Amino acid sequence: MNQDYEPQEDLDCDIYERMQRLIENNPKAWQSFGAVTGLVGGVLAPVIGTLLILVAWYIHSERIVSSLNGLSIGAFVLTIPLLTFGAHCLDLLERKTARLSLPVDQQFEQLASDPPDDQREASHGRRRRLKLTGASAALALLFVPSAPSHAQQTIFNVPSTDVLDKGKVYGELDVTFKPNNDSGNVVPRFSSFVPRVVIGTGGRVEIGLNITGNINPGPDATTLVPAIKYKAYDGGDNGWAIALGDNLSIPVRNKSYDIGNYVYAQASKTFKSKTRVTFGGYHFSDNVVAVGAQRAGGQFGFEQPITSTFGIAADWFTGKHAAGYFTPGFNFKPHPKVTGYVGYSIGNSGASNGNHFVYTAIGINFN
Repeated sequence: MNQDYEPQEDLDCDIYERMQRLIENNPKAWQSFGAVTGLVGGVLAPVIGTLLILVAWYIHSERIVSSLNGLSIGAFVLTIPLLTFGAHCLDLLERKTARLSLPVDQQFEQLASDPPDDQREASHGRRRRLKLTGASAALALLFVPSAPSHAQQTIFNVPSTDVLDKGKVYGELDVTFKPNNDSGNVVPRFSSFVPRVVIGTGGRVEIGLNITGNINPGPDATTLVPAIKYKAYDGGDNGWAIALGDNLSIPVRNKSYDIGNYVYAQASKTFKSKTRVTFGGYHFSDNVVAVGAQRAGGQFGFEQPITSTFGIAADWFTGKHAAGYFTPGFNFKPHPKVTGYVGYSIGNSGASNGNHFVYTAIGINFN
């Protein structure tokens, strides 16, 4: 979950102007409406979902709480499809604008009639100081992305396709907690702590160690989880990447099984708006996430930088088991080597009966 950002103010400005120009050149196109609606809705959906959950904490009517939980789950689930749709509409707008651009000879004629550089820069400065329209303001919020991120171990729970460079070391502490303990909850009040360290070995490979099972209250089920991830394909400018990984679970306290395994393969696509979509499949061996049973399914992720220090994200493991959660949230960087994460995990089953909790993490790049 580590992200390294390198400020690129000129790049941010160019992207901002490009997005604004796309909307202004196509004000009545359905793609413009779709881009603004999808991206604004994708930002507001997790905010609304979080507010509904906070309200539910202070209401004692079981019927009202159940309804609020259902609405909040719906809002969180909409986050990924809305943001994906908005990013797709932006790409369609860019292609449409490219098809409608002037022929080369007309472009040369237009350049010849352009005003001198000093007048053009002055005019450009005045235009940038003009008040933006509603659509442009929305794009200003959503599409001034950060510089490219690197070496992000997981989104929240789903691994990313990034790996650390050789010799790089990253440490993280994940803290999850459920503050309420209403009667009938599938998941009672609890807190858990998962430290991890990751090292880049070179050759697009990283290795790490997680320590899971540190739960309070109740007996710890401490488990050592060594992990390895290999970036099998890095498409560079085309935005595609493929990663393979394996996590080995070795219980050392209060063991309910001797050894387990989690293996996955996934791909990701990064769009020009810096939106990244991740999708793949997983397999858990017996007892790792379900008593006496194996589990397999899909794992998905979505990431959208907003500024150089703030971004939104979501990930999802399919299936009804101990890892089957949808987690939307945001990340922020108070320091170039420090990244914080806040999310809310919602269970694929039992969510209306309390199977949801807060996810937080802090990650540090040591070199």
